Amino acid sequence: MEISIPGTCEHNNTPMIKTQRVRRRALTCARCRHRKITCDAISPSCSSCLAAGASCVAWNSAAKSTAPRSIVRYLEERIAALESSVTSSPCSLRSAESLYQHSRADGPSLSGGISHALLDTTTSFLGLTQHTRLAGCVVAPTKVPSAKDSFSLSDLDENNPRTILNQQPSHLSPTSVPVQVARFLFSTYITRIIHQYPFYHVSDVEQAFSAIFPDGCDRPIPESHAEARDIYIVSLIMAISLSTAARNKQAHAHGLATGLFKKAMLQVPAVLSNDLSGLQALLLLIQYTFLNPSVANLWLLTGVSSEACFDMGLHKDLPDGAIDVASKDLRRRIFWCAWEMEVAVSAGFQRPIRTLNKYINVPFPTEYDDRAVHQHGIATTGPKVKFVSRRIWLFRQIESEIISILYQDEPLPTDSMSLDQWLIDVDKRISQWRHEVHQSAAQNQDDPLVKLQWDEISLYTDIAYHYILVLMYGPSPRLKSPPRRNLIKAFEAGVKVATGYWEQANTEFGKIKYVFHPCYHTFSSAVVFLKVLQSCKADIAHLYTSEEVEDYALCFSRLFSTIAERWPAATLCLEEFDRLWGTVKKEYADFLQLKEINSLTQTWLGHSVSPDDLDDTTDISGDLNFMPFFNTYTTTTESDWNTAWTVMPNDWNAEFNFGMDFTDSVGA
Repeated sequence: MEISIPGTCEHNNTPMIKTQRVRRRALTCARCRHRKITCDAISPSCSSCLAAGASCVAWNSAAKSTAPRSIVRYLEERIAALESSVTSSPCSLRSAESLYQHSRADGPSLSGGISHALLDTTTSFLGLTQHTRLAGCVVAPTKVPSAKDSFSLSDLDENNPRTILNQQPSHLSPTSVPVQVARFLFSTYITRIIHQYPFYHVSDVEQAFSAIFPDGCDRPIPESHAEARDIYIVSLIMAISLSTAARNKQAHAHGLATGLFKKAMLQVPAVLSNDLSGLQALLLLIQYTFLNPSVANLWLLTGVSSEACFDMGLHKDLPDGAIDVASKDLRRRIFWCAWEMEVAVSAGFQRPIRTLNKYINVPFPTEYDDRAVHQHGIATTGPKVKFVSRRIWLFRQIESEIISILYQDEPLPTDSMSLDQWLIDVDKRISQWRHEVHQSAAQNQDDPLVKLQWDEISLYTDIAYHYILVLMYGPSPRLKSPPRRNLIKAFEAGVKVATGYWEQANTEFGKIKYVFHPCYHTFSSAVVFLKVLQSCKADIAHLYTSEEVEDYALCFSRLFSTIAERWPAATLCLEEFDRLWGTVKKEYADFLQLKEINSLTQTWLGHSVSPDDLDDTTDISGDLNFMPFFNTYTTTTESDWNTAWTVMPNDWNAEFNFGMDFTDSVGA
């Protein structure tokens, strides 16, 4: 850029124009840009803005809005403001000292000097206060599994629509949902969902819903009159039910559910306190994240909930008479729900489980309806409604044992038991668990609603059983060279895992359709499938035709495509599997061609598979470079649901095919 400077020539005094090059400003502020004047870009405020007393901010061309000129300075000022508000807050905070006094029941006592040292190094923002904001790092997407490393960060790229510079917060208030639709979604949660994760009493969620949608009223109360906890609970309950009940236009339904989730997140400072009530609210957040992992980090969320259980001593039962029966039952329910969620996530990531079975000293809560649980006892004449959660907890105990021994090198339960004996024992226990579920389901077919729940847990039981076989008989850090007989079992079980999850994803209305478990379990099974096919070609060729093998591979692709409708990031799993399958498929096709050509001269390629052959071990741990953990730096191609909720349906029943009882159109 050049500017002209008037002057005169030395020889003839004629006017002359001098030019001077001015350095181009890389960060012109928004005010100077709008006024089309030169900006000196001085930090923190340019001279023009300083003279005018105006705020000096940058212009974000991607978002067509202003943005902080310095992210570091903006964050420093924001942190200082938050710390100032916390310091001046009138609410009573429970000090770190009191928390140390009520910490883990089995923890050693601290001497005075150590206690004071810990207090000096324990600041309030670590979460050791009664009223604390949830760490922001957990409200970040859960990543999909990947078999390769990918590094692509876009947080500070102003041209990327998902950068932190382009934040466009949006939320959907539960009071914006038509009353009849809200009651339908709440009824779906009460009748179909709450008993699978019974960390809330039914009366508690009914009270929260009635506080916003009073009985007998045709409109909700003003949002300004509602309590933060009620808004939080109702928003997440409706988000969970909406994700479950929608039969059509699932992307739109998930967009609306995400808007409700964001509304709930605005209540976090008042809701996620460091007590039982805050832990219940955290578990509700985790439950929704299982349905939509793109909204938060499941690994960090379940880690926070597990640590909270230890801090509150929920992993150990209190003596009789210490608290009333209803409170003791609620503590048990909260612990087992939190523990089950942690095991589900840790096992999916194949990461260490914080709370091993040997450290748990608390029985299961009662299966009876909440109305049968009183302060002085439990009425055993009512119906048992929490049978689904009880069966899932039993399964997680077996899964936790397998992960800790085969993947985390924990010792065997007894010193006298060998690894082979332990595998036989686990196989027997998981088979008995499966048999008991199917037997109980066959005996509870009279009540249509109860039958639907038993049918759902029966399908889940078959999936879980075959997934356990994949974990047991596939390659693992402790058993890198399993017998080929076991590898064939894992090969077959992996296909059944994908088939079962696909069937579950296409079940009827009202049945929970999680996406985290199917994605991770199926991807792990797919990698075992490919490893076995790559290393045991002769055995697979003898047992299956090439068409059957290709059909099996399509089961995995079909499932990933189905999950991507609810979790678009799962498309990466499909792409990753197709990439790996292409390589293994070519190797297998070349093997079959060579086998056919040399079938007469190289009989070892076409030999019959005998039991003795299948007892041979095969080390397949390094055939595929698979990392069964989420890839922290992987970017996804999922559609942006941040603004999808803004298109409110005129008729919710017709839009999502809820199958609601009333026939009149429900307006937004």
